[in-house]
Amino acid sequence: MTSFAENPHNKQRKVQNYAIFNWSLNKTLEQKFEHKNFAHRFAWANRAFLGMGVIAQLASLTTAFTMLSYLFLNIHWVIRIACSIALVVMIEVIKRESTDDVMKGLFQYKEVEKFSALLAIVAVGASIYISIEGAKILPSLLVEEATPQAPVLKSSEGIVSDYDNRMAALEIQRDNFRNTRLYKGRLARKDSKVVQEYNEKIEATQAQKDAALAALLLENQVIEQKALEDFESRKSTMTLEREKLSTQLVRAAIGFELLFLLSMGFSWWYYTECEKEKKEGNIAQVAAAYTPSSVQEEEKIQVPEDAHQAPSINKIGFINYEEVEQKQLQEIEKVKKEYTRICPQCGTGFIHKSHNHTYCTRSCMLDAREQRAE
Repeated sequence: MTSFAENPHNKQRKVQNYAIFNWSLNKTLEQKFEHKNFAHRFAWANRAFLGMGVIAQLASLTTAFTMLSYLFLNIHWVIRIACSIALVVMIEVIKRESTDDVMKGLFQYKEVEKFSALLAIVAVGASIYISIEGAKILPSLLVEEATPQAPVLKSSEGIVSDYDNRMAALEIQRDNFRNTRLYKGRLARKDSKVVQEYNEKIEATQAQKDAALAALLLENQVIEQKALEDFESRKSTMTLEREKLSTQLVRAAIGFELLFLLSMGFSWWYYTECEKEKKEGNIAQVAAAYTPSSVQEEEKIQVPEDAHQAPSINKIGFINYEEVEQKQLQEIEKVKKEYTRICPQCGTGFIHKSHNHTYCTRSCMLDAREQRAE
């Protein structure tokens, strides 16, 4: 039998494990310390804020629909639902469009129109008020109403029938005794005493019946009082649960409205920064791609001025690289300029963002519009 000083496969396993560890570590380091631009770094955060904005919008729609549906209680339920949905949609559209215009003015033009700001404040305020009122109504739908339960009372039929049977039996015995003891229509003195005893027993039985019925009445009153106390207890518990739930829902409604505004603000900030980064990257790429190198400059210097130049005839299927280079140089000159257009209203230079971007700010655009209207 051959013995080994060490496991022959141990060293190989160690090497493999070390290689796997280094590979996973290097991959993790590359992922952690990989350079990412702004758009990639905050892409998932923007998606998360957009998702929270959708959730906040749904919560606002739910509370607003609950509140507005109570304005049409006296009409048919189909018309009631249709009117509530129409009002909710109109309010939410006004809120979204006005807040979006305010965000655009803040992040793009660095100024906000008064009408847009006022409309946004009114729309957001109305939405928050409707959401709060709807949150106050929701507990009455979510927490069950405390209904009074009829107590199970004890019946008096058994007592009445029992004592009536007793008294009927005594009356029969009394009548039978009287009929058997009559002599010429009269009773003896001792027989009259027996009949009197029967009458007293009947009266005592009647008194016992009245006492049993009175006790049963008191017992039923106690049962009714307990049922009433239980109803009051359940009603107070229901009221406390509704108040607590109403407070929580009101806070949630306000929080969702603020979350909606926060998500819109973050989204506009994210896209504004992405736009800036994109423009800076495009300018850097154009400048780096079309900047003439030192070798090209030397070649241009060595070329004699009176060199033969081919006629500028464009052949079918071929590209005229001289025209392409000339256009590229013109684009470079445009990029190198500090401003690309001049505002016709105030004469200030600015960089246009689209083909119809004529004025430097919104105020200049509005001033020009007023002048044309006059």
